[in-house]
Amino acid sequence: MRCYCCDKNLNDFESTRKSASTGEFLDMCNKCYSTIKEDLYAEERYDLFDGNEDDLEDDTFLSDDMGNGVDIYSE
Repeated sequence: MRCYCCDKNLNDFESTRKSASTGEFLDMCNKCYSTIKEDLYAEERYDLFDGNEDDLEDDTFLSDDMGNGVDIYSE
């Protein structure tokens, strides 16, 4: 799968990012997603994060309307 914006190959972490409001896959690499992340709430599968993702900032698993992070995958 490739990034909708820049056509970069997506890794598993990037390719499973979904819109929290619509449930649709975003199909965006970390770099491109970083430009809209303040405007779009997303669910991210940090269990697929390998620690070497490019341009990934220390962010949340799911952001609510107040910008608070919610870890939807914790046990």
